[in-house]
Amino acid sequence: MHRKMLATMISLGLMAWVFATSAASQEKAKVKGMIRTRTGETLIVKTSNGDTTVLLTDDTTTKDDKGLFGLDKEIFSNSVLIPGLKVKVDGTSDDQGRVVAKTITVDGDDLETAEMIQAGLHPTAEQVSANMQAIETNRQGVAANKIAGV
Repeated sequence: MHRKMLATMISLGLMAWVFATSAASQEKAKVKGMIRTRTGETLIVKTSNGDTTVLLTDDTTTKDDKGLFGLDKEIFSNSVLIPGLKVKVDGTSDDQGRVVAKTITVDGDDLETAEMIQAGLHPTAEQVSANMQAIETNRQGVAANKIAGV
């Protein structure tokens, strides 16, 4: 009986130690800056200390603190996280130095500004794409002319 109880106590102690060390290895991290790029669920956020990689998960919440003291919250989809948007990220550091985001706080006014910028950049991006295609067509024409000896 005593052996069984001792074995149970040791097992519980080991489990508590494993839990404590795994929880301690996930260091809390805070990031404040502007989104430079977004690729899928990965953000590159420009901070005063340089660029930081932020990972989004299914558990990441994006919100805007509204009201006089920020007590009213508006929850957003993570799709609002676009380049040019200022963010505050709360999360944990992973073993590669990235921040796994738990909560991302945005300002509604900053979101509106970032969306306007993105809307203005869209026609420019389309023109750049068209120019790249024209350059490639010209490059192929020049190569064909060299082969034909023109």
